[in-house]
Amino acid sequence: MTRIDIETMQSFKDWFHEYLMTFSHSQKDVQKNILLKKMHTMRVCEEIITIGSTLGLGEEALIFSELTALFHDIGRFEQYARYNTFADYKSENHAELSVKILKKNNVLNGLNPSLTDLIYRIVSYHNRACLPDGETDQCLFFSKLLRDADKLDIWKVLTDYYLRQDGVSNRAIELELPDTPGISDKVYDAVINKEIVDSHHIRNLNDFKVLQIGWIFDINFKPALDAVISRHYIELICSVLPASERVDSIKAVVRHYIENPFVDEFASRAHDIPGDFTMTALL
Repeated sequence: MTRIDIETMQSFKDWFHEYLMTFSHSQKDVQKNILLKKMHTMRVCEEIITIGSTLGLGEEALIFSELTALFHDIGRFEQYARYNTFADYKSENHAELSVKILKKNNVLNGLNPSLTDLIYRIVSYHNRACLPDGETDQCLFFSKLLRDADKLDIWKVLTDYYLRQDGVSNRAIELELPDTPGISDKVYDAVINKEIVDSHHIRNLNDFKVLQIGWIFDINFKPALDAVISRHYIELICSVLPASERVDSIKAVVRHYIENPFVDEFASRAHDIPGDFTMTALL
């Protein structure tokens, strides 16, 4: 099969929901976090369609994009069931686990092998600090699309959590990080230099929040950047960091970047779009 039509896409959605049923749990906290990731996936599917539609993608490319979103975090459920954590550093890389799950269950076996391999690569790249060199334009484009859509919803989940009214903590969302003072030097330096924070340098919740702020430097398409700005995600995360000179400096750098995106690196990434989006062109 070289094309993924609406009917085929529905069969993948059916499999997704049936697979999730196997993770039903009697413990409320466990079930809550399984549902958290399920709803995240559903919203990433919506985000990627919105971004792609705004960019003018055709039906085939939109369906393909949605498929990558549907399966990008399929490994999260087994990760939580097996390790009781969403922290990759305490378990395993959830993107690579997602690919393993798809292969183990022969989910994509009906597709053309080259198309299947493309999906595996896009899924495996979605949580990397940066995309690999030497990839095809098609793979890089759809990887960037997925990464933008994924970040938009992660920002939603996190800002909703940070501004919660009930005061109840969820250590799974916090990746079990300690709530200690300060921002690590390497984390601070990365954002000041408009670089993506290396997750290995995260030491506490403040670092984790700064890492999330730094994701703005990896937004690739203007519709996604517009959504970040209109939803005030960066300001909301800044608002829950303790006041300090370092936080003020971070705010200034990010504010300048957001207000002048086409003066910065964003412009060259935002328009790196291959011309032909038909599924045939992907193969």
